[in-house]
Amino acid sequence: MRRLLCLTSIIFLFVYSHVYAFDNKTTHPLITGFALNEIKANLDLHFRNNLILPQGLDTPLHGRTAKEWLEFGAYFEDIPMCRASNHFHNPRNDLSWTEAGMSDEPWYVSLCCVGTPVTSAVVYATAYREPAPGGEKATGTANERDWDHAREFYYMSLTGRDFQGRSEFHGEPGIPEALGLNGEEKRHYYMAMSAWSLGQVLHLLQDMSVPSHVRNDLRAHLERNGMPGSEGYQSSEWTWERFEDYVKVNGVAGTASGGDLSEKSVTRFWDTNNYDGTNPGISLNAQAVGLAEYTNINFVSGNTILAEDFLSDGDSSNDVYYQPYPRKSSTNLQYYLDGGLWPEEVIGEDNKPDLSFYVAKTGDGETIAHFIKPAYMTKYISELDHQASSLLVRTLLLDEECLKEYASKLLPRAVGYSAALLNYFFRGQLEITAPPEFVYSIIDGLNAAEGFRFIKARVRNATPGEEATNDAGQPGQLVAIAQYRLRTNYQADLSSDPPTMDSRDEYYSYSVSAPLQVESLTSGSPGLECTFDFTSNPIPAGITDLYLKVVYKGKLGSEQDAVAVGMKDLCEPQHLSFWNSTDYFLLNGELRKAEEIENDPNVEDYDFFRPVSISEELGFSGSAPGAGTPMVVSVQDMPPARYFRVILLTDVPAGYYVRDHLVSKPYPLEWPYPDDFTVDNALWTYGMPAAVYQESAGQPWNPTPVYQYRGIIQHQMGYFIRYYPYFIYNADQFPAPPENAEGPYPVTINFP
Repeated sequence: MRRLLCLTSIIFLFVYSHVYAFDNKTTHPLITGFALNEIKANLDLHFRNNLILPQGLDTPLHGRTAKEWLEFGAYFEDIPMCRASNHFHNPRNDLSWTEAGMSDEPWYVSLCCVGTPVTSAVVYATAYREPAPGGEKATGTANERDWDHAREFYYMSLTGRDFQGRSEFHGEPGIPEALGLNGEEKRHYYMAMSAWSLGQVLHLLQDMSVPSHVRNDLRAHLERNGMPGSEGYQSSEWTWERFEDYVKVNGVAGTASGGDLSEKSVTRFWDTNNYDGTNPGISLNAQAVGLAEYTNINFVSGNTILAEDFLSDGDSSNDVYYQPYPRKSSTNLQYYLDGGLWPEEVIGEDNKPDLSFYVAKTGDGETIAHFIKPAYMTKYISELDHQASSLLVRTLLLDEECLKEYASKLLPRAVGYSAALLNYFFRGQLEITAPPEFVYSIIDGLNAAEGFRFIKARVRNATPGEEATNDAGQPGQLVAIAQYRLRTNYQADLSSDPPTMDSRDEYYSYSVSAPLQVESLTSGSPGLECTFDFTSNPIPAGITDLYLKVVYKGKLGSEQDAVAVGMKDLCEPQHLSFWNSTDYFLLNGELRKAEEIENDPNVEDYDFFRPVSISEELGFSGSAPGAGTPMVVSVQDMPPARYFRVILLTDVPAGYYVRDHLVSKPYPLEWPYPDDFTVDNALWTYGMPAAVYQESAGQPWNPTPVYQYRGIIQHQMGYFIRYYPYFIYNADQFPAPPENAEGPYPVTINFP
C-alpha cells in the first residue's frame, strides 16, 4: 500500500510540475530583461554612483551580475512547483484578498501540495492582506523571497546590518552562505539575494498579465495538460494553457506600456482596489489600475469566457469562474449570431490561409478585434435555444489570432509594470552635502591612531515626489557607511606616502555609524544637519578610495520600511601642518637667531625680528570664506619651532579655502613686554588643494603629493616666518628643530 501511495505521489508530481504561468525558463526572464532595459540607464547610474558597484548592473555579485540575478529570480519563482498555487489574484474589490487567490484546484493538486498555504499573488508577493499602505500585513509569511525580504537584503548590502541591527540575516535564506565572507563579498552576497528575491516578486507581478491567473482559472492549465478535473491523467504534448504556450512559442516583444500609476504603493502595481465589478471603463485609465485589474476587465481565459451569467445559470460547478466583464454586451457576438459579420482570411496553425469569423470586444474597456472565435456549432446552438447561454459560451474559443492580439496588448503591460516596480524598489535617493563647517570630519594629528569618530553632513531626501515623513512614534533612521580601501604600507608620519594602486587592500573595508533616528527627512535645501557617530567603528587615517554612503530606512511616500541611499565621494584624509618658524629670522635669505642681529645697526628696519608664540584659529570653506565661516580649529600660545597638525575630510577635489586668524605675542614671556602686548593680529584667506587617493572612473590613479618641511612630512602646510627684505626668503632652509621629537602641538577641535 505504501508503495502504491508513493507511486501515486510521483505521478501527481510529474503532472503538476507543468502547472506554471508563463514559461519560467524563457518567458519570465525575457520580460524581466526587457523591463530592465527600459530603465537600464538610470538604474545603471544608481548602481555605479550610489551603490559603488563600478560596473553598474554588470558588476559580478556572488557569481552573477545583478541583471542575471533578477532574471534568475524570475525563473526560480516556479520552484518548487507548488509555489504556483500562489500565482493567482482576482482583483474585484468585492472579494477580500484572502479570497482572491486560486480556489479551483482539483483534489489531486491539493493532495500533491498538501501543507502548502495558498494565498493571493499580491499577498504572496508583498505580505499585505489588504491594500497598502494602510492595510493589515501578514507576519511570518511562507514566502522567503517576497518584497520585504528583497528590501531587507538590499538594506543589508548597504549597511551590513539587518532591520534589527544585526550583522547577519537571521531568517532564511541568508545563512550559511554569507558566513565566512569578507566585508565586500558579504555585501555583494546580500545584493545578489536582494536581486534574486526581487526577480521572484517580478514573476508574481508578470503573472497578472495572464488572463487565467487573474480569473481564478487553474483548470485551464490542467485542461491543456489533458487533465480537465476528475477524469484522471491523460497524456498530452501541451505543458501550459493556450495563452502561455503561445507566448512561449512566439516570444516577447521588447515594448513597454503601463505601470505609471498616479498613486503608488507596493500593492497597487498588482491591484489598485479601484475595480468593483461594475466600472470596466476604469481600465482605459492606465494610471488608475493595476496589472491584474487591466487583464481581468478586458480578457478572458478558457473557462471564463463571457461568464457574467455563471452565478445564475443553475450550474454551481462554474460559479468559481464567474466574472462580470467582459460580457456579451461588451462584444458584437449578437451581430455575428444575427448573420451580420463577414469572415476574414487568416493564416491557420497549419500555415495555410483559412476563412474565420471573429467576435470583437467593442466596449467596456479595451477594444479587441480578435477577442474570441465562434466555433462551428455556435450559431446552431443559439438558433436551437436562445436561453442556452451556458452551452453557447462553451462553443467559443481562443485561437492563434486571438492569442496574438492578447499578447500584443498584455505583454507590453507585463514589461511596463515590471519596469515600474523596479523603479519603485530603487527609487529612494538621498543627497549628501557638506555641513556648515565644510569639513565632514577633522581630528588632531596627535590622535591620528584613533581615526575619525564623527562624520557631519547635510542629508536631503532627493526622491522625486515622495516625502520621508514618519508617523508619530515610529521614527525612521539614518546610517552612515564609510567605504574605503586600507593602505597596506601606511605610516602615521607619512614616510611611505604617497600610496600607489598596489599599496592598498584588494577589497573594500567598511565603517558603520550608530543609527540616527529621524522623524522626517526634508526634501528642501539644504537638508537635515546630521552628526554620525563612528565611535565603535572609527574610520582609519591610512586609507584610499573613500566614499561616504548614507542610508535611510523608514516611511517614504506611502511605503513603510522603504530604503533610500545617497553617496558622496570624499577626498581622502589630508594632513595639514601649521608651523611657528619664528625661532629664526631670514635676513637677506640667510637664517639668523634674534640675538645674532639685535645689535645690527639696521635692526630697526627689520620690523619685529624676535620669536613669538602663536594663537591661531582655522575655518574651512568650498569658496572664498566670509566673516561667518565657522572656526573649527584653535591653538593657544604655540611656541616657536613647533607645529600643529590636523587631518581632515572634505569633498572638493579641486581644492578649498582656509580662513586663518593668527595672533602672536613675544616669546619668551620674560622679555620686557607687557602681558597684553600683541605683535600680530592678522586674518588670511588662501586656497588649499584636496587629497585624492583613488582610481576614479576612467581616470588614472591620482595621488596627492607630500612635502617635507623641517623634517616633517605633510600633504600641505602653512608656516609663519619673519624675513627681511620682503622679496628674499628661503623657507626651505629651516632645519629640523629638536622640538620635533615632542610631536605635534595639541590643538582644540571644535567639531562636531
